[in-house]
Amino acid sequence: PDMPQDKDTSTKIQKNSLLRAHRQMIRLRKMDTILHNAQRQGRISFYMTCHGEESIHIGSASALRPQDHVFAQYREAGILMWRGFTLEQFCNQCFSNDLDLGR
Repeated sequence: PDMPQDKDTSTKIQKNSLLRAHRQMIRLRKMDTILHNAQRQGRISFYMTCHGEESIHIGSASALRPQDHVFAQYREAGILMWRGFTLEQFCNQCFSNDLDLGR
């Protein structure tokens, strides 16, 4: 219902969404690698990767409306990332510092 009827505009929107999804999946994979390494080095106490599951998170998150509720768990960081959770916010949470939104 919210998609434009113009084929060129619709194609442009779909292409932009696909490019955004691809960028988010790459960002998620890199973040996972960095934070998993930090956990292995003892810098953070706990981290679970979602390697191989990036497209599941990004694909399902992109199909949701902004007002839909999301209850993400350990391996579902991609959903939060799609919703705008920043790399800094992920790191604040993992390092349990004063800027952690869960404190």
